Amino acid sequence: MELVLRGARPLAEAAFLSFEGPSDSLIIDATNLTFACPLDLAGVVATAHWASECSMSIVFKMPTDSGAASYLQRMDVLRHMPSRTVILGRVPPEGRGDHRGTLLEVTALNRRNADDLAERLGPLVKNFYAGQSAAAGTAVFVACGELLTNAVEHGDSNTGAFIVAQTYTGTTTEEQRFEFAVCDTGVGVMDHLKKNPEHAYLTRDELAIKKAIVAGVSGIGTDRRGNGLSDVIERTRTHGAVSFQIRSGKGEVKVSGSPESHTEVPKDRPDQTSGTWAWLSHRVPNR
Repeated sequence: MELVLRGARPLAEAAFLSFEGPSDSLIIDATNLTFACPLDLAGVVATAHWASECSMSIVFKMPTDSGAASYLQRMDVLRHMPSRTVILGRVPPEGRGDHRGTLLEVTALNRRNADDLAERLGPLVKNFYAGQSAAAGTAVFVACGELLTNAVEHGDSNTGAFIVAQTYTGTTTEEQRFEFAVCDTGVGVMDHLKKNPEHAYLTRDELAIKKAIVAGVSGIGTDRRGNGLSDVIERTRTHGAVSFQIRSGKGEVKVSGSPESHTEVPKDRPDQTSGTWAWLSHRVPNR
């Protein structure tokens, strides 16, 4: 198998896992990577751990772009790769300052540390929205908490989940924004929904994801909470522009929202996402 990462935001934009080649190995080729977002970082690590759990050997090819290579090192991508991963290419030295107010590196998420990670996210979100919109900061923090809870409750597995958060000032990228990603390797959206007999008819992942976004759908049995994904969208779009992407199995749904409206675009994918990946990007207008 091979995962080729080219250009900017490859996993968020176009890259997919190719099932061509030997099935007992995974090559992650980041040679031509130039820029990575939180979904890229968490997704790469989650994919590698899924492959390792399937007894595949892992090869990771470092970017030739020095900035991209340093960023992967800085964001702890290499540190969280499976222990027997073969790293090819130049590995930059570790050098880091204290950036707790602007980012959260790739971090493993599980039931034991979910509350601690939420506490780490709090100051990061508060710092980004300080002096702009406290209400927006609260909405985004609650949304991140919903995604954390969703991954822990519905995506728990032996491999676990990985999260990343990053704030952008707009000086080196196109706009100021906050981004958060969580990628788990659990049962996935459709299998989770089908635990409820009401959703046994579902056969397409993208439609299952779209169904899960509807308030009250994802609860099981007498648990009718199930508003997490719906709340992520509704709360954050009230306070700015939100882009939300969730993928699972062979499907994905991309959501764009603003205080005035929101759109949801479901589509199938050529690859298979093991578990559920979610990526939230939010910005307050005129920052």
